[in-house]
Amino acid sequence: MRPYGGRWLANGEVTVVEGAWPGLVVLMEFPDRAAAEQWYDSPEYQRIRPLRTNNSISDMVLIDSLPADYTVKGFAQQVRTAVEAASDS
Repeated sequence: MRPYGGRWLANGEVTVVEGAWPGLVVLMEFPDRAAAEQWYDSPEYQRIRPLRTNNSISDMVLIDSLPADYTVKGFAQQVRTAVEAASDS
């Protein structure tokens, strides 16, 4: 992943304090989505990808970034609003 500007942010066992998380977490960062997609589609990664997909239950997601105006307080309000709307249904 280094040739694509990637770097490890986290890799290892987790301590679950709420909910369920079956296993490890791996978090990587790339300069942008294009670099992440180039890494994912690269012959180097595709060659080793079966090591992950054939030996684990895992999900892989790409996100671009947090919105510029993102705050935890704002996100919490969105969650509260969604919960209230769902309970009114």
